[in-house]
Amino acid sequence: MTVPEPAALHIQQPYEQVEGAITTMIEAMQPGDQLPAEPKLAKCLGVSRATLREVLRTFVERGILVRRQGVGTFVASRIPTLEAGLEVLESLDHMAQRLGLTTEITHLKSVERQATPSELAGLGLPETQAVEVLVVDRVVSVEDEPVADLRDVVPLTYLRQTDLDETFNGSVLDLLLKRNHLMLSTSRTEIVAEEAEAHNAARLNVKRGAALLKFTAQLYTYDEKVVDYSTSYFVPGHYKFHVMRRVQGT
Repeated sequence: MTVPEPAALHIQQPYEQVEGAITTMIEAMQPGDQLPAEPKLAKCLGVSRATLREVLRTFVERGILVRRQGVGTFVASRIPTLEAGLEVLESLDHMAQRLGLTTEITHLKSVERQATPSELAGLGLPETQAVEVLVVDRVVSVEDEPVADLRDVVPLTYLRQTDLDETFNGSVLDLLLKRNHLMLSTSRTEIVAEEAEAHNAARLNVKRGAALLKFTAQLYTYDEKVVDYSTSYFVPGHYKFHVMRRVQGT
């Protein structure tokens, strides 16, 4: 495909106008198309390479563009946004199924070992207690795009490595929901924005320092025991979360 030339700005323009020109150019391109080299693009737009690089960085962090080191910048796959309400806990696999999308699990690693002090704290257990846990690490890809890096820590009394058979879809939540005797109740989740470290950046194919959504969650039973302590990193642009809030009466 012939990559369209962006409309020239000719003079130094505010960040928003540069962003608008890039957006218009991307909308006329197809997933996988390569953008012009930065020197050519900056000259055509009439902006400095530093300004252009900053604008492109935001597109990369939002999952609209993909940078390949030493190769160039490309239009990313246009995967529909996975939207969910924060009031209901739902697995990524179920979210994707609602949109007719396919998921794939990569970098799957599970191990049974003794919980660390921070994991014991996340499970609501004394740091002096010796507890064996199952730790499940994996990356979830939707339509071949890595979108989430997940880790679950579950005491072996609730889940063991042998439970992760060939039918495992990447959702520890779905496995726990099948255990009716657990009587799962609520999930307490803390949400923050965090910069991608080298490990997450490599697994999620984003630049180190890119913004990620970090969810740290504790899954409780009705008798207030934590059965799963999880940490999840989501790539912005692929997820849209909403929450319904009750209006406080005066």
